[in-house]
Amino acid sequence: MVAAAFQQRSPFNLVVAGEAESWLPALDMIVGPRYLTIHKVAGDTQLLSVVESGLADAAVLDDAADWSVDLLHLLRMIRRLNQSLPVVIISSRSDRRWLEDALRLAVFSVVARPLELEELLRQIQRMMARIDQMMRHGGLGE
Repeated sequence: MVAAAFQQRSPFNLVVAGEAESWLPALDMIVGPRYLTIHKVAGDTQLLSVVESGLADAAVLDDAADWSVDLLHLLRMIRRLNQSLPVVIISSRSDRRWLEDALRLAVFSVVARPLELEELLRQIQRMMARIDQMMRHGGLGE
């Protein structure tokens, strides 16, 4: 079970910015602070600081949030700090070139706007399962 793998590292640290923030009270009620800690970031400097500190297990970022740079450029900066951090992007973009660039930068997934609670929960579960699998098979260092 995913939760069992996180007992030694729990709670799961999720960084959010933008539209996902509206679901934080629901996440707190459904998942709870025992298994999930949310870190809201107010901009790219704060986001990069959290990633660099090693505190983040995953991120859900909105391309419409108040970033000082394009979100794909920000994802490049994240990859320099942490190549394996699962990052979900919330976007209304659907142009092929942008999506290909996101995939080349190892984005975990791109979710269409508006973000529904069920989709956010599904993405969190998938990221937790991926990290659990990596931890079990030695692909994720502490």
